[in-house]
Parts: sequence; C-alpha cells; structure tokens
Amino acid sequence: MKHHPDKADPVVAPEFLVDLERIDYEAGGKLLLRRISWRLRPGCHWAVLGANGAGKSTFLRLVRGELWPLPSSRSRRRYTVDGRVTTSPLLFRDRTGLVSGELFNEYHRREWDLTSREVVVSGLTGGHLLYHEPSDEQWQRADELLAKLELSHLAQRRLLSLSLGQGKQVLIARALASRPSLLLLDEPCEGLDADSRRRLLAMLGRVARGGTQLVYATHRGAELVPGTSHALLLDQGVISLQGPLQHVLNNGGLALAPSPQAALPAPPPPASQGAFLARVRASQVNVEQKPVLRELDWEVLPGQNWLVLGPNGAGKTTLLRLLGGELRPQHGGTLAWFGSSEPRNLQKLRQEIGLVSAGLQARHFHHQNGLDTVASGLLGSVGLRGYLDQEQRGQARAWLERLGLMDLAQRDITTLSYGQLRKLLIARAMVTNPRLLLLDEPLAGLDSPGRAEVNAILARLAAEGTTLVGVTHYPEEMMAYMSHVALLEAGRMVFQGTVGQYWQRQAEARP
Repeated sequence: MKHHPDKADPVVAPEFLVDLERIDYEAGGKLLLRRISWRLRPGCHWAVLGANGAGKSTFLRLVRGELWPLPSSRSRRRYTVDGRVTTSPLLFRDRTGLVSGELFNEYHRREWDLTSREVVVSGLTGGHLLYHEPSDEQWQRADELLAKLELSHLAQRRLLSLSLGQGKQVLIARALASRPSLLLLDEPCEGLDADSRRRLLAMLGRVARGGTQLVYATHRGAELVPGTSHALLLDQGVISLQGPLQHVLNNGGLALAPSPQAALPAPPPPASQGAFLARVRASQVNVEQKPVLRELDWEVLPGQNWLVLGPNGAGKTTLLRLLGGELRPQHGGTLAWFGSSEPRNLQKLRQEIGLVSAGLQARHFHHQNGLDTVASGLLGSVGLRGYLDQEQRGQARAWLERLGLMDLAQRDITTLSYGQLRKLLIARAMVTNPRLLLLDEPLAGLDSPGRAEVNAILARLAAEGTTLVGVTHYPEEMMAYMSHVALLEAGRMVFQGTVGQYWQRQAEARP
C-alpha cells in the first residue's frame, strides 16, 4: 500500500521520553553511575531513592542531558522530542526543568542577585539573567505563578537574601514558567516548614495531574508526591531496584521515615547561672534595608541548647546570621557574646562560633579534597588559604574519623553529593572546638542513617558542653538533645522557654 503524502499520519503516543541503556558516568576519576538502564514512559512519575552518595543528583542531571556518559558501543541514550527519537539532549533540555539545592547555590556562587520576580520570569527568557526586558505577558505569567505558589510576598525580595526553603520554592516557580513536559526535582521539600511542604506536595500533585511528568529525589517517605507511580533505588551508582512505587517500597529495604534516635547521651544539664554566651536586645534587624526581626530580647546561657523554630520567612536564618556577627541590630540595639559587652574581633569570633548553613555550603564549589575542606575551618576561610602544621592537620583528621568521614578525606568536594558535603562542613565547623555552634538545617540533605549519625555527634557535643543553636523544620529529629525552644513568627520571638514548656504550649493550642 502506497503512502499518500496528503493524508495525515495518525498521532501515535511516543514509547518513551527518555531511554537509557547501560550508561556509565565518571567524574573526578571516579565512576559515579554504572550500567544505568532505565526508561521514562509517558504518564509515569518517578521517585529516585537511595542513600547519600548513591548518585541521585547525578542521575537527574544525566537524565536531563547536562552530563555526558562514557563512550561505549554498548550504551545508548535516546530522547523523544516532538514525536521524533534523537540522541541529542539539546531540544529535550529546553522542555525540561531542573530544581536542586545546587542550583540555588549557583545563584550564590555567581552572585546573580535578582529579585524573585526576575528569577521566575528568567525561566521564560532563556538563561538565568535578564538580557532583555520581558514582555507584559511574561511578567504576567511570572506574577501568576508566584501567586499560585503563595509566594507573592517574596516577589521583590532578592533571591540571595532568601532561606534555602524560600529560594527553592522560587526556583520551582521559575522551572514551571515555561510549562515543561518534564520537571526534575532534587529534594524539593528540604528547607520547607511543615505547612509549606504540604502545600508544595499538593501543588506538585496538581502539576503531575496536569500533564507535566515528575522525576524527583527524596530521602523521606512522607515527602512522596501524590500520584507517584514508580520508583528506582540507587546504591553506589547502580540501580538496584526499579518498578511500581509500592513494589520498590516493599522490597527495597528502605529507611525513608525519620529514623529512630541512636543511643544518645543524657539530655544536657540545666543551664548554669554563668555569664551569657550570646545576648541580643534589638528593636529591629534589617536585611536589604527591610525589617526582618523585631523586638528581640533573648540570651543564650551556658548549658542551654536552643532549637529555633518558625515558618519559612519568620527570620530564623537572619537570627543565626545575627548571632554569628554577620549582621548588626539597628541603632539602639545591642549584640554581645561571652559575658562581655566589649566589641569583638570578627576573626576571633569566627574561631569561637562555628557555623553550618546552606549559604556557606554554596561557597564551597572549588576543587579541593575533604581533608583540606575541614582544615580550612581552622583558618576561617573558604578553601585552604594558608599553611597548616601537622598538629592542625591532625585535628582535621580527628574530626573526619569522629564523624565517620575518612572515606571523603581525599575526595574532590565537587564530586560529592549535597548530603556528603554537608557532613564535611559540620566537621569543618567543629574543628575549632567552638563554644557556640550555629546550625542552619544541619540534617538537610541527609539520608536516615546520616541523620542518626550526625544527631549522635551533636548530642555528644551538647553533653560535653558545646552550646548549640539550631534551626530546623523537623523539630522531632533534634529535640532529644535540645533544652530550649525559641519560636519566631513574622520576625518576632513569640515564645522562648524549655522544651517541656514548648510541648505544653503546642498541646494547649490544639483544638
């Protein structure tokens, strides 16, 4: 039968969007993905599961075509674009969105200091910066997305001033701006408070039902997107199991729920009446000339370990920046440390106060091994910029051993997963044996065993006398070794007291 060119061929649904067969990927001399065979069929939504370092983030970038496999006659990577099968990812990449903690870090590294509204509209103009004025229709699309995600209040805020959770929500809006056929998400809920997580998962469920396919990585079973149909389990760069979601959950030996607490030391003793470690009295603290914190009157005493809670945008990260000396109160406010109101040398202060945060992690992007990264904490530098003697290097090795991270000592940090780098930065913060340790979401990006491991270390530090001030959106995971809670709402500290008093307040607030 002859084909008549004037007759349209019937529309046939593509067999696959992405087809990977026997793919290997190498970086930094290390094979990160091995023998990857996987097919994304239309209408399927996949969860990518696995421990820290399993290769989840690398897998997502490989799927999008940002990474090139090792050449092999046995391997194949194909895409379906506009009904045609191609081995080039270029056109496919244009129809695909990717949101990750690393993308947020990229804005920090390159100092792309756009407003949230400009970031979202850049998803329609090509590139991360605005090289020309968007059209009225494009601005309207950006405003509609911000409103739909309940982010309009962030529209004029600079992305670099936002918390990790806020920043990732803005970047998700950016990825959705161009109506992608596939949305890739790396730990989309990390850094979000409980209400924001529920709203985001519900919104992603609606996106999936609307025809955009989702492939996302997560460590937590409670953060599976509604409508997820399939899952794959990565183990040291190899797909060990894949198939329908429930099959993988039942047979993968996964620990997706919050892990039970490891054997933790006894809770810290009651606070002593010694000199304060930090004291803040301020009517106002500004960021970008806008008030973020108001009417603060708070102090941290020896023997106290504070958990700072509150919704996204409440001012938690700003409070840690204040305690770390990075910000100052407005005129008339006071900020003091270690029992003295005298001005502190900032360099010395950084030896006495350790810090772990997403912003600090964003600055660690140069080639450097894990040992030097930890040792750089002794110099207060990002990167090892100075001479260290054998004793100092011994300190760094001791902390790597204590955290069980010696396997990362010689690894290039640019090849590490987000969670692996976070562990190294906790060791870096601890290497000076600080009197005060500030922790901005210290468990973010860690798998269940990793959270238990880091929690055990933090609990031991608390029992040994290091004072902790931590920010988290998962209070149940850190409460065992914290003695006090500070609750922020809209920039004001609406509660400060013991953990017991906090839970009593929560119980009384329930209907």
